[in-house]
Amino acid sequence: MLLLLIQFSSAMYEPKYQLTNRMVMNLVKLEVEKSMIEQNQTTLQSKTNMQTRAKSINMFHMAHIIGVELTLKDAEKAAEGRKIRTDDARGIILNNYRNTLEFVRSNVTDTYIDIDINIMLHLNKILLTDWKESWESKFRTGGEDIDVILDNWVSLRDQRIEPIRVQDELLQALDWYKSSISKVHNIIRIGILIYRLVRISPFIVANKLTIIAIADFLLQKNGYIERSFLPATRNFDVYEDEYREAWTQAIEHNEDVTLWLERFIRNLAGDMADVREVIGKNTQAETKSSRQPFLDLNKRQLKILRYLQTIPTVKREDYVQMMDVSTMTAYRDLDSLVAKKLLKVDGKGRGTRYMLYHR
Repeated sequence: MLLLLIQFSSAMYEPKYQLTNRMVMNLVKLEVEKSMIEQNQTTLQSKTNMQTRAKSINMFHMAHIIGVELTLKDAEKAAEGRKIRTDDARGIILNNYRNTLEFVRSNVTDTYIDIDINIMLHLNKILLTDWKESWESKFRTGGEDIDVILDNWVSLRDQRIEPIRVQDELLQALDWYKSSISKVHNIIRIGILIYRLVRISPFIVANKLTIIAIADFLLQKNGYIERSFLPATRNFDVYEDEYREAWTQAIEHNEDVTLWLERFIRNLAGDMADVREVIGKNTQAETKSSRQPFLDLNKRQLKILRYLQTIPTVKREDYVQMMDVSTMTAYRDLDSLVAKKLLKVDGKGRGTRYMLYHR
């Protein structure tokens, strides 16, 4: 069947985009930030902490994507392997997503493993484990209705693509992705393949979640995650609205993906810069802590300051759960940070939130 599809796939997919100055500028920024992170002389413990941080952020943002309120402490525990329980299937989905991340981290460094339709199907199958029937983990071939639960990207699919042509369209996109390796920057290739997957919507269930997992795979495979600690899931959560706007514009302008690529590259470069800043502050804090306490802050306070470089705000009850302390200890810790003008307060009573002072 696969050989038949390959023979049928005669026309090569050709994306439409312009290489703009904005793209080039942000590609340079991305590569420079990545290089600086990789050259940073961090301790083994610091690297382990950054890997844990990236896993936790991935889980936190995937929870937000599927509508689960997860505290930072719970996200950290989930990243370490604790099962998330909810009153519906979303807890299973979160646990499955962690498993996809672990599969990618443990297998993608193998030189012989690269993106193909089998890898895509495997990621989809992991995500559907104990959530959907095993037979639902497959490409659309005709007659099946797409399950739109947790899948708001499906509305962007190209309805001109008949189900019987789905795998052929995938093969064409993959052929372009692999054949352009020596001619097109990796991030552009990744961005174009992501857009094409959104337009094809190849799966019966969980197109959006699987595409995000595939994006993580592609970024890991091309060296943008393992040594730079980039939490790729955050990108698709934080910037979803502007991505959907860019995809809609591409559809309206004859599939020209220039705007989407500009935004995707810009945001990745910004995220990479944020990671480098966190590493720099951690390294500085480690150096200072070896000589003297940093502003007389305890480990809990230092930890929440690091988290707030990524997460906009935190409530006192979040701090209690995160640090496993009493309400009074949380109050003293946070009030001390406010007094030192490291944090500021927004709201009153139970709605009180804390954020970085200069944010």
